[in-house]
Amino acid sequence: MVRKVVTLKDIAKRAGVSSMTVSRVMNGNTKEVSDKTSEKIRKIAHEMGYVPNSSARALASRSSRLIAALLQEYDEDYNPLEDSYTSYFLGELARQIKKEGYDLMIHYVKDYSEITYSLKSWNVAGAVFIGMFDESIRKLQEDNHIPLIFTDSYSTVRSITNVGIDDYAGGELAARHFLENGHRNLAFYGPEVLDNGVVTHRMRGFVTVLREAGISLPLENFMDLGVKDLGAALKRLCSGENPVTGIFTTADNCAYRIYSEAYRMGIRVPDDLSVIGFDDLNMSAMITPPLTTVRQDIKKKAAVTCDLLMKHIRETDPPAENIIMNVELVERGSVRRR
Repeated sequence: MVRKVVTLKDIAKRAGVSSMTVSRVMNGNTKEVSDKTSEKIRKIAHEMGYVPNSSARALASRSSRLIAALLQEYDEDYNPLEDSYTSYFLGELARQIKKEGYDLMIHYVKDYSEITYSLKSWNVAGAVFIGMFDESIRKLQEDNHIPLIFTDSYSTVRSITNVGIDDYAGGELAARHFLENGHRNLAFYGPEVLDNGVVTHRMRGFVTVLREAGISLPLENFMDLGVKDLGAALKRLCSGENPVTGIFTTADNCAYRIYSEAYRMGIRVPDDLSVIGFDDLNMSAMITPPLTTVRQDIKKKAAVTCDLLMKHIRETDPPAENIIMNVELVERGSVRRR
């Protein structure tokens, strides 16, 4: 029995909308379509068994050679690949996956409702999740019976396979380096801490070591990326009778912003303000002064992620694994001894 191919026109007819509207929703372009209509169209497409033409060949062969890399898109105006760490990691992952005879497909998703549809419509062989998907992990596993590899996840679901780093230890290393160089009035800069993710653990490691040394950071010494005028905030912290002399950031990209704003405000790094980053991106050794940072081995992280994915593709029901990689402090020129 030959199954009827469901077209966009079929979905449009049942939904009472134009084929163009259906096309927009199916391709994730929903700016001109209401949430209610988008949800209705996706539901009808699912009920009718619609499969995008772009994945028809993969379905016909029962197995694609595609690996999906999924990134959460929180803001339509922000490109996730502008983040240097994400671009670096995905580039290395693509290289590793290509060696195994697969291709990497990058897909942005806004919420859980888009994930399963995307994975099934492309009939991918496996998927790698970049960043925070912790709230959806259990449901993702129930709805998708393909290898799913998570990165940097702190989910309480024990049956997932995750590749991460020791973020807490990274915060500890930064705090100890500041203390060893005579810094006691310090600050923290990074994304707003709202979840049990990497930022939280880096901050906790940093704060815990300081607390053990008898140092507590006042609330005004914690800055998030939403600060309206970073330069003015740095000027305030670095002024007065007891100025901040060092700042720990949760990413090298954040450190670059501090360099720029400090220069604009006449604050010298490291003479007036010492800075420690996190990641050790290539640019960190090239800026002036070269950035002292907590290094994670991004190339190895991508290789381990690929190896785990291939293992789960080839084996039947392999056990879940949580691999945590070590970090190290790379000392350069952005921390002054006091």
